[in-house]
Amino acid sequence: MINKERLLRDNRLCKAIIGLSVEELKDLAAEFSACYLIYRKKNRKDHERQMGAEQKESVKNFV
Repeated sequence: MINKERLLRDNRLCKAIIGLSVEELKDLAAEFSACYLIYRKKNRKDHERQMGAEQKESVKNFV
C-alpha cells in the first residue's frame, strides 16, 4: 500500500502513479487550495448566530 508521505518522497513513483512530478503536484495543490478558499468565502451562507452557538429553543426543551 502506498501512502501520501512515500509518494511525495519518491519523484519516480509519483510520476508513475499520478503522471506528475512532486513539484508539479505541489504547485497544483497550492493552486487548488487557493481556488477552494475563494469558493468557500463566496458561497458561505450568512448565519443568524455565531458559528458554534446553540440552536434556538434548545434550553426550553431541556428544562
